[in-house]
Amino acid sequence: MPEIVPNWHPAIVHFPIALTITTTLLLLAARLRPAHPLLPACARLLLPLAALSAVAAVGLGWQAYLTVEHDAAGHRVMTRHRDWAQLSAGGLLILALWDGFRLRRGRGVSAGLLPALLLLSGSFAFTGWLGGEMVYRHGVGVSAAAFASPPPAVEAAAAPAPASEPSAPAAPATAPGEHVHKDGRRHRH
Repeated sequence: MPEIVPNWHPAIVHFPIALTITTTLLLLAARLRPAHPLLPACARLLLPLAALSAVAAVGLGWQAYLTVEHDAAGHRVMTRHRDWAQLSAGGLLILALWDGFRLRRGRGVSAGLLPALLLLSGSFAFTGWLGGEMVYRHGVGVSAAAFASPPPAVEAAAAPAPASEPSAPAAPATAPGEHVHKDGRRHRH
């Protein structure tokens, strides 16, 4: 994986947000324009795609949660983001399964689907906002070294390193499942 991308969670998180909001807007348009049967049909097609993408985003989010470098303040936001993401994805999955069951039985769109999706759209928007807080306010998952300019290859090969430079300290040893924050504090998830 490229060094600048520490995990794949950021590449997929936009799908459940966009698909959930699009599904909600299609159902809202269907409510306002009941003569267009294609609107609810499209919404019902996107709903399971939104749920599947949410499950994938949560899985990749767990991998990121356990591996990205962060400090204590970032950890608090990251944990809150994780909790909201699991709640949102779980609700969306249940809703998609329920609507899929109704669809297989030949039933139309339930009157409760639109209000539930409005709630979930807000939940996904808040979850995304927390994700932005993690990255842009606390720098979680952002590698400062990835943005530093490396020394030119020619100069590095031509000039030997001075012997008086201290070597970088070794990373502290950790037990299985444990990690160390930037501030030196350790804990397990």
